[in-house]
Amino acid sequence: MPSELVELALREFRVVAERCAARVESRSGAGVHAVRTINGEAAYLKATPATLSAQALAAARRELRFYRYLAPTAPVCTPRLLDFLDTEEGVAVLLAAAGRPQDATSWTPGMWTSLGRHLAALHSMPLPTAGDWNRPDALLQALATPNLTEITAFWAAPLPQLSELIARRAELREQISALPPVFVHGDCHTDNIVHAAGSPVFCDWQSAGVGRPVSDLAFLSVRATPSGTVVPRALIDGYSDHRPGDRSLLERALVAEVLAVLVFLWPPYAAFNSPTGIARVHFRARELAARHLGGAATERGR
Repeated sequence: MPSELVELALREFRVVAERCAARVESRSGAGVHAVRTINGEAAYLKATPATLSAQALAAARRELRFYRYLAPTAPVCTPRLLDFLDTEEGVAVLLAAAGRPQDATSWTPGMWTSLGRHLAALHSMPLPTAGDWNRPDALLQALATPNLTEITAFWAAPLPQLSELIARRAELREQISALPPVFVHGDCHTDNIVHAAGSPVFCDWQSAGVGRPVSDLAFLSVRATPSGTVVPRALIDGYSDHRPGDRSLLERALVAEVLAVLVFLWPPYAAFNSPTGIARVHFRARELAARHLGGAATERGR
């Protein structure tokens, strides 16, 4: 049964829910509904009831603020905002349909290169001067106060370097924070990117704000790992070609970020993955830990 917020939005926006269209949940818990406008245009209604949680409502208002004030001049493509509601019942946005995401396993090198270019453009835009674009940083929080019981239960057996990584969390934090802050998408993975006319369209801006540039690059890799997809160097090539800087610094920060996310944030999500996917995550973490700790040892030996 649609919520009161959804019923209100359907009336106010004068849209009709698509028949047999499945309701989709975003990571925040907001409901996403396929609809049609009075002009027959395909669109999506994203509704976040006030009863969901204060955090979810704040994220919905952040996304609405992005679409209203930043999207029109952002250097990347986004779904077009058609209408919105921000009431005591919650937040609802009506977005023009931009296409469907493509599974990471079918992405071509050209698609990764294009995504790198567009992320470079996003990270090069001036930081917003109006509004509060600070954002919760779960990784920094986890590095500061890790759930050692949960982390150890998941990683003790498959990751021999775990104790050393936990002991050297400050080094991980220093490496991931080595680059100046930029405006980030905040939830950058292939399910939030669709391709229209050869250009990536970035969806779901609820986590957008000021953050680390490597967080967007790293999350692509983290989310793709269980599927067996290794994000190719084409992504970094496209990024670096359009956002010049110290590439070695960027790559060290990226290794540290992916490793830190897998070790300190990923364990609760293991239950949503298959044994094969979990094994791939184990392998990737061991590989990155060897690179990270080996590189750190080299630096100390100089």
